[in-house]
Amino acid sequence: MSSKGITVKDVNAHEFVEAYAKHLKKQAKIQPINNVDLVKTGISKELAPYNEDWYYVRCASLARRLYIRQGTGVGAFAKVYGT
Repeated sequence: MSSKGITVKDVNAHEFVEAYAKHLKKQAKIQPINNVDLVKTGISKELAPYNEDWYYVRCASLARRLYIRQGTGVGAFAKVYGT
């Protein structure tokens, strides 16, 4: 019998990001900036995201991507998430 654990790669990406975002918010180790409700996520966007927890979702998504593709630089993140 194999005693391998479940890794991030074994879990659905959407489910992981949602669960990890809730965990980050609950732990309160990451504090959003003061004007998080006014910040746009890209140059071409007119409004801030509608989800009030978008900051935690973005952090969770970055953490997942960094775990899966170790060694990813700032340029690659800017390409994926916008400038």
